[in-house]
Amino acid sequence: MSEAPTEKRPSRSLALLFLGASIVVPMVLLVECGHTDGTLTVSGSPHGDFVIEPSDCHALLPFGSYGAALRGASPDSGAAYLVADPASRGREVQIEVPGSCDDEDPDDCEVFLVSEAACTTFEVQVENTQTTVSDVRLVKGHAALECILDDGTTVSGRVDFDGC
Repeated sequence: MSEAPTEKRPSRSLALLFLGASIVVPMVLLVECGHTDGTLTVSGSPHGDFVIEPSDCHALLPFGSYGAALRGASPDSGAAYLVADPASRGREVQIEVPGSCDDEDPDDCEVFLVSEAACTTFEVQVENTQTTVSDVRLVKGHAALECILDDGTTVSGRVDFDGC
């Protein structure tokens, strides 16, 4: 009597490795929220002196504007909101003061406008990428600012962003 040929099965550890990779890889891809580089420095401000060093970014399209929100590493790190919307508001920069958001309502933050008229350098460039995520077209661009506001606040620096 001949024995039936035995079937070689992958080892259990190999199967678990493939399963783990199929879960971890998509999670890593979801965590990535755009790339940022650079800083904006605020000094002489009634809001204090601080540096905004964005660590992630998001498109403003879901909020009705064409631009990007560049946020620091924590909710208290502050943010810069860059708008380049010729159809409505034009180009503008709003700075969120670090640590100013209400704990109960994180959307209630102290924000001030950096107007183009107060700047010797005011470059705000936002453009579409070829990527769409959840029906939102991702954006890329930069902002370069050298500004002195009416209250004596200086805002200077450059930030670049991509995949927001």
